[in-house]
Amino acid sequence: MPLLVTESSAESLGGLGSLELVPRNCPLKAYKKIKKVPTFEVTGDFIAYASPDSTYAVTRRLLDSAKKEIIIGIYDFSAGYMKDILLNATQRGVKVSLMLDIDSKQEEQLFEELKKFGCQAVPAPSCASKEVSYFPSSHEKVIVIDGVWTLVQSGNYSKNSIPFNEKDGGDPDHFVTGNRDMGVAIRFKPLAGFFSKVLRSDMQLELDAAKVEAAERRARRRREPDLVEAVPELLPAKLFASKSLNPQNTIKVTPVLTPDNYMQVIPGFLASATRSILIEQQYIRSEQADVVKVLAAIKAAQQDNPNLDVRIILGKLFSAADFQAEQKNVANLQKNFGLKLGDNIRYIDLKRFVHCHNKLIVVDNEAVLVSSQNWSKTGVGANREAGVLMRYPDLAHYYSQIFESDWSSASKTIPKPGAGTITPEALAKGSFVEVRAADYQDV
Repeated sequence: MPLLVTESSAESLGGLGSLELVPRNCPLKAYKKIKKVPTFEVTGDFIAYASPDSTYAVTRRLLDSAKKEIIIGIYDFSAGYMKDILLNATQRGVKVSLMLDIDSKQEEQLFEELKKFGCQAVPAPSCASKEVSYFPSSHEKVIVIDGVWTLVQSGNYSKNSIPFNEKDGGDPDHFVTGNRDMGVAIRFKPLAGFFSKVLRSDMQLELDAAKVEAAERRARRRREPDLVEAVPELLPAKLFASKSLNPQNTIKVTPVLTPDNYMQVIPGFLASATRSILIEQQYIRSEQADVVKVLAAIKAAQQDNPNLDVRIILGKLFSAADFQAEQKNVANLQKNFGLKLGDNIRYIDLKRFVHCHNKLIVVDNEAVLVSSQNWSKTGVGANREAGVLMRYPDLAHYYSQIFESDWSSASKTIPKPGAGTITPEALAKGSFVEVRAADYQDV
C-alpha cells in the first residue's frame, strides 16, 4: 500500500515500527502493583464490538446515554468527532474525566480544549508526562460510564481505530475503512468500580507530582511524522454488527493489567488450550524474555495436544527495516516455537484493512481476552495496559467468527511495504487515510 511521508523521507525515518514520538526509556518511579486482581462473577449485560465495523456506533450510543460521569484512560486521542461527543456530554451536565498519554501537538490541543470546557483532563503518568513517570507508556483504552458500564478495547480514539461508521455494522455504500480492533462493554457495577479505582489512582499519581516543582526532564519530543496511505481497495470480507448478550448464568471476568498480573494470568491461559488458540496482534517480539514465556506456553499446549489449532494474524509492516526484522522474527518463531508462516502465521489483508491493531486471544472457542497489550516486553511487563479475560463461549464465538473472516483473506507471506507515494490526484479525491503514529509505533 503506498505511503507518503511529508517532512521526511522513509529512509531517514528508518524502521517506522520502532519509531518513538516520546522517548519511552525514561527513569521510572517505583509503581506499587495491585496485590490481588479480583475475578468478578458478572451478572450483567455484554456488548461485543469491533473496528472498523461497529466500534463508533456502540461507543457513541453508550457515551450519549451517560447521565452522571464518564472516565476515560486512553493512549491516543486524535479523532475530533470523539472530542465533540465528550463536549456534548459536558454541556448536559455529565462530569468527564480524561487521562491521556500526550505525545503530539494535535493531542495536546484537543486535551486543552476539553479541559477549557470543563473536562478534568490529566496527563498520564508515563514517559510523556512533564511531572512524573511510572510507566513507559499509559497504553490502556478503558472507558467507565456512570459507574455501571465498562468498555475495554484494543483501539484508541484515532480515526483508524474508531472510524466514523454511524451504522452499527457499517453501511457498505458509505463504509469508512480502518484498523482491525476489538472491544467489549460490560454492564456490572463492581467491575466498573474496579476500573474506576485503577484510573483514578493513576490520575492521582500525576496530580500528586504536579503539586511539587518538577525537575527539568528528558529530551524534546520528536515531531510526529505525517503519514498518508491509500484507502484500502476492498471492504472486509464480512461486516460484523455488535452483539448484545444477556447471559442467564454468571460469567467469570478477570481484569488483566500490565504491569500487575498479565504475566501471571496469560501464560497459564494459553497453556490450558486443548483445541484451539486464535490470536490477532500487531506484532510479536519473539526474542524478548517475557514474550518468550508467552510463546513457550503456546508450545507447551501444542506438545500436550498435538492437534491443537494455533493461528495468528499479524499487522502491517511499515518499512524495509521492518520487513527485514520480520523475516528474522518468523524464522525464530518457526525454529523455537514451531509456528510456521502460512499454516500458523498470516498477515492482515491490506486491501481490506489499514492495519491489524488488535490484541485478541480466543482459547478453545470458550474464553477470550480483549485487551490493549501488544506482545512486546513493555506491553506485557512495564506499560500501563488493561484487558478483560472472559470465560463466556457465546462471546468467544463472536470474536472467533471475525477472526475466521480475517484469516480467510490474510496473506500467507510476509507483506512487503509499499515503495511508492500517493499521487496528487488521489489526494485531491480524498482517497487516502491519515495514519497516526500511535497506531503503529512499538509500544
